[in-house]
Amino acid sequence: MKVNIQIKGVVITAKQKSLIEKKLLRLKRYVREWDPVVCDVKMLDQTGENKGGIDQAIHLKVTLPKETIFVEEVDDRMMRAFGFAYQALERRLKRYNQKHTAVDRRQASRFKSVVNLVGAPWRAVGSAGRSLGKYVPKRKKKKNKNK
Repeated sequence: MKVNIQIKGVVITAKQKSLIEKKLLRLKRYVREWDPVVCDVKMLDQTGENKGGIDQAIHLKVTLPKETIFVEEVDDRMMRAFGFAYQALERRLKRYNQKHTAVDRRQASRFKSVVNLVGAPWRAVGSAGRSLGKYVPKRKKKKNKNK
């Protein structure tokens, strides 16, 4: 995971910058299966130096192989805005990870492997989402007597 930080009009210390990098690298656990992952961080002052009110914005953009996740947060303090944006980004990456690992698990289901181990004359009894506890032999097809 590569982290790019761009700062425009905001004062950030080296300690804050390293904290931001460290926290974003923690998100690697959700995207370790996908290789080209880039996280872009943009910090900017939206309203200018002499104006009051909410003026600190942070944009987090994570580029994954199939999707791009974008989170924006605005607050009067930069690190608080980063904290809120980080929480939202973590939730979205968790959801992305669960969605795509569920697809991978469905493609390689346990039922196929059980049938391959047990053999053709056996069938598994149970619903698809639960563990397959019982195995019973297949019924033989009845011959049609009317022919």
